[in-house]
Amino acid sequence: MIRFVIDRTSTCFQCLALGVTAAALLLSAGCASTASRQKSPQSHATAGASPNANLAGSFEDAVARGDEAWNAGQADMAVYLYIQALSFRPRDIDTLGKLGSIEQAQGNLELAARAFELAANADPGDPRLSGRLGLIQMALGNEDEALKWLRLSVNAGATDWRVLDGLGVIESRGGHYIDALQYCAQAVALAPGQAVPLLHRGEALYGSGNYLLAEDAARGVLRIGNRPDAWRLLGQIQAKRRTYSAAVDSFLQAMDAANAYNTTGKMAMENGDNAMALRFFEKAAFASPVYLTEAQHNAAVARERLSSTVNP
Repeated sequence: MIRFVIDRTSTCFQCLALGVTAAALLLSAGCASTASRQKSPQSHATAGASPNANLAGSFEDAVARGDEAWNAGQADMAVYLYIQALSFRPRDIDTLGKLGSIEQAQGNLELAARAFELAANADPGDPRLSGRLGLIQMALGNEDEALKWLRLSVNAGATDWRVLDGLGVIESRGGHYIDALQYCAQAVALAPGQAVPLLHRGEALYGSGNYLLAEDAARGVLRIGNRPDAWRLLGQIQAKRRTYSAAVDSFLQAMDAANAYNTTGKMAMENGDNAMALRFFEKAAFASPVYLTEAQHNAAVARERLSSTVNP
């Protein structure tokens, strides 16, 4: 008896793109090699039923039964049926999107990316597809690919704040703060009650050296919710502005005392305030033996810089 398995590999998604038959997709031994995640959809079928009972007779039949399985929480069966649907219509955007959504929900981002890439290439003018793909590529750490698809989504008229926010984050990481701030401002406008785009705008402002507006953004995030990343950003801003005691207080909302003192000391040293940095490194070493080695090293650097300043 033939045992039908669910295709989970890149070879099978490439097969879909080429429009090969369902038999090649579903019965290939090579496609079954990742058996650790795969199950036979027969496990969902009625005991004693014919193995052909799960084969769809048409695109519409496969999609309808796939939707039913997905709604019932049977993700593997849904994937199996959607792949059958694609054997009838290899470039059906909705079905590819459903496959991608299931894989994304299950944490299989590589497979989700392949499904959405097929969909986005089939309809480059749909900002939802290119945007979704860009965000998945960003989650995978593929920033060049993410940038390409997110920009395509924006150029196609994207209104999803996450797309604009993602672009802002990537541009900010690249030091392109003018572009980052433009995208972040649009994301904030689209989602005024969301903390994330406002936080990323604050980070871009901080990177650009606009500490006053960056602090306003960080405090705005904290009015929405008590987020450690916002406290950390606020502490960095305050340290840059040389309000070190306030910086320590902010860092203490996001980390332990030793880390707060050590972080403030490093930022004071970056500012050239070596005497102040030395004080914080000594406090860090006293607060926790874990930081003793690092804090002592940082303190030695601060002393050396302080000595060279006093005795040029």
